[in-house]
Amino acid sequence: MVPGGSSGGSAAAVAAGLAVAATGTDTGGSIRQPASFCGITGLKPTYGRVSRFGMIAYASSLDQGGPMAKSAEDCAHLMQAMAGFDEKDSTSADKPADDYLANLNAPLTGLKIGLPKEYFGDGLDPKVADVIMSAVKEFEKLGATVKEISLPNLQLSIPSYYVIAPSEASSNLSRFDGVRFGHRCDNPKDLLDMYMRSRAEGFGTEVQKRIMIGTYALSEGYYDAYYLKAQKIRRLIKEDFVKALEEVDVIMGPVAPTTAFGLGSKTNDPVAMYLEDIYTLSVNLAGIPAMSVPAGFADGMPVGLQIMGNYFAEAKLLNVAHQYQQHTDWHLQTPNMAKGA
Repeated sequence: MVPGGSSGGSAAAVAAGLAVAATGTDTGGSIRQPASFCGITGLKPTYGRVSRFGMIAYASSLDQGGPMAKSAEDCAHLMQAMAGFDEKDSTSADKPADDYLANLNAPLTGLKIGLPKEYFGDGLDPKVADVIMSAVKEFEKLGATVKEISLPNLQLSIPSYYVIAPSEASSNLSRFDGVRFGHRCDNPKDLLDMYMRSRAEGFGTEVQKRIMIGTYALSEGYYDAYYLKAQKIRRLIKEDFVKALEEVDVIMGPVAPTTAFGLGSKTNDPVAMYLEDIYTLSVNLAGIPAMSVPAGFADGMPVGLQIMGNYFAEAKLLNVAHQYQQHTDWHLQTPNMAKGA
């Protein structure tokens, strides 16, 4: 099965016990989706909370590094070291980091949980939905209250993201030309041949596809129709979250509509692949923090509960996740154990 992308290597290493913890980068769900598929805990912090210095940029306004580990407590330990202002990163938030360990054991009595109705519509595997709702009931036992909320522009997150991210990727990856950065082809005939062959050899099919989409969206005559409109939609998505988080403390839902699928099973259907990110993309567009927490199994495969919070509320998310993990043991189980149960 796929371990998720693009931090699937980090997630698989932690899940297999090859590493106690790992770092990942999340542009549209690439910490949370692999964490969900592999049955571990992963946190995407608020945009700017963890320095992006040293990362190869994909989409600069969306990329965010974060911790991946077996438990929320381990993620909190990593955040203690990772979070904070970095003068080498122009997008780093000049705001003191919280003590992420201090309130892990705070009770959840009175916690207000919002369930977006858009997260539980068509496309969500019923077995995944059952796991998520069982997890929400555990929070009710811990003293939380639950209410339905709405994020009306959620469906627009995929078209918005797949204009903004490729556009930024097209710009960021233009530097990998075989002259200054990246792979250089052997024995080029001239400068143009070196550019063309270096980029054709150095970038995979999916990367080339996104560069082409982004270059098209930014081209003269199409910028206003695509990129500018996508940025306006992004603002609406952000406002949906801001409004919802005035009513509730955290938002919960699935990380992905399905569990991990077979290697290569969606290679020829890019739209189906992109739809796997329907529940995660909007978080990056809004810039809020979110995490994936193991919540059970569907047909023997791990399911992650997504917990989203307000800006710079990572400590609250870690507290909520840790309390859940103190009363359940899904984060300690493996898919093989679940199949044998």
